[in-house]
Amino acid sequence: MTQPDDLDRRLEALGEPEASSPAQSAEEELRALEKLIRRRVRSICLKTLLAVVICAALIFGLIHPLAKLTAFDPISMEENDGGFTQYLNAYFGTMQPYVRLTGTDITDTGFGTYDAALHVVGLKNLKVHVGGYTDVRLTIRQGEAEVTSDPTGKLTKYLGRFDSDLIDRTGLLAELEKLPSSAYLRLSVGTNTPRTLEELRALPAEVVWAQVYDPDVEYQGGVNLAPPTLSGDETDPRDLNGPEMARYYANNLELLLTQPKLLTSLGIFSNFRVYYVTSVVEEALASAREMEDFRSRNFCVQGSRDEILALIDQVEPTSLQVDHIFLTPLSE
Repeated sequence: MTQPDDLDRRLEALGEPEASSPAQSAEEELRALEKLIRRRVRSICLKTLLAVVICAALIFGLIHPLAKLTAFDPISMEENDGGFTQYLNAYFGTMQPYVRLTGTDITDTGFGTYDAALHVVGLKNLKVHVGGYTDVRLTIRQGEAEVTSDPTGKLTKYLGRFDSDLIDRTGLLAELEKLPSSAYLRLSVGTNTPRTLEELRALPAEVVWAQVYDPDVEYQGGVNLAPPTLSGDETDPRDLNGPEMARYYANNLELLLTQPKLLTSLGIFSNFRVYYVTSVVEEALASAREMEDFRSRNFCVQGSRDEILALIDQVEPTSLQVDHIFLTPLSE
């Protein structure tokens, strides 16, 4: 049990009859009490401040380093030959046509949280700008990512781009023929016939992204066939043949699975489907490892008006979607 101190005894004495009070005058007693109260308040403040300092030291000296040690660290990954940029390029190359990163600027905001500025080449970009200002930002907390700024929608995903129910081929062709010959288009094309990589490259317009054709599994991602830039020691898919492209696709899936929390937080997409577990990617990886050649029947192309019209006439598409129209190939 805590023993009463001098302040407690004096406060109790104030309530006793005056006859039992000490000989000191009331004024002297009050001054003594004020001094004791100030001393007590100062002691409490010092103890409180010490507790705050100790807590802060524990947080910043122990908890913060521990959180940084145990959480996913994109800065260390990026310092290893642009590893974080390569991861995101593998992600967008697998999930989303036209999107490509030229670099990232990452800031450690503490306690396993990071802010990443992404330099993105998107659907509406023909020219590549490396560095400079970017308004696309990603926040990563404990290994999970969230897009916190993307005002122009560069990272927006469009589901059902190869949905055969969306096609109005006659009307679309009529509208495309009205375009000036200088127009440059990006188009999503769905077909019934799987084509090899060599057949895709022989088409009148450039195939820039292709979804793998693998009927043995549910999830089917894609590959970026014409990246505007490469990061670190990335493989250039333009140099690969069909079997090598199949391995390239499998390697990208394997890379994505190294960070499952990051992958699921970014989202797993395939045509009109969204998945929330990595098991579909694991199954696709196992199947891709057995794939002897790369084939695709859904792909995205870019080219002049006449090249696009010639491609449509040749492939007999089941679905067509105009992704973007540029005035000329010199457009931004």
